[in-house]
Order: sequence, then C-alpha cells, then structure tokens
Amino acid sequence: MVQPVDLTDVKFQWRADQPVVLDIPAFSVGAGERVFVSGPSGSGKTTLLNLLGGVALPQTGSVSVGNLRLDKLSSSARDAFRADHIGFIFQSFNLVPYLPLIENALLPCRFSEIRASRAMERSGSVEKDARRLLARMGLDVDS
Repeated sequence: MVQPVDLTDVKFQWRADQPVVLDIPAFSVGAGERVFVSGPSGSGKTTLLNLLGGVALPQTGSVSVGNLRLDKLSSSARDAFRADHIGFIFQSFNLVPYLPLIENALLPCRFSEIRASRAMERSGSVEKDARRLLARMGLDVDS
C-alpha cells in the first residue's frame, strides 16, 4: 500500500564539520501520488531517498511515512520497516552478482513475510509477482 510521505524542517549533513547537504523546510507526497526527483550529481537525490527509507536520519526535523515517524524509530525498527515497506531501484542495479535476475527480485520477500504475503495476494505466488514486476520494467527473466 502506498502511503503519504512528509518531511518537515529537515536538515541533513554527513558529518558535523561538513556543510548541510539537504535543507528541506516542507515536502509532502500524498498516498498514490508520483514524484520525479532530478538534479545534478551530488545534489542530494540519494540522500533524500536514504532519509525516506530510514537508512539515514536528519540532524533536525521529522521524516514520516504514513503515520510513522522514521526519525523516532530505533535502527532495527527502521530496518524492519524498510524490509516490509520500502523498495529502491538503483541506477546501477546493485544486484547480488551470483544470483539470477529472478532470484534478486525475490530477495525482498525472503526478508519480509509482509512482502511475501502481498505478492501472494496479488499474483498467487511470490515468483509470479516478481516476474510481473520485472516484465513491467521491461526486463525479460527468461533470456
């Protein structure tokens, strides 16, 4: 389920002795809304995704996905949330090199019973759902 995203008064910097990388007074994306983020290398796109996925925490401000404040969760709670609800598709695929494409696509369901259950509901099996998603991205699993 797609959930709303809200960032309020977010400031992020990698280290205290470095400049602020992101300064976001307010940013909202409604449930089901789509957003395209673009900018030059080093502008903070990946940092923003890391904040939205709970990989990184802001120095100030709040990051909410749905009704959950990611900046208030423990590291392990953020990991569990990410496993169940967040997916990243990177420019460089970051695939496990010794696994076939379909196995890489199935990995999130091995880490999250919630993801596996959703896949089963959508497609009848986890593998069918992975193949559906890969086909939607124009990736042929069988070649």
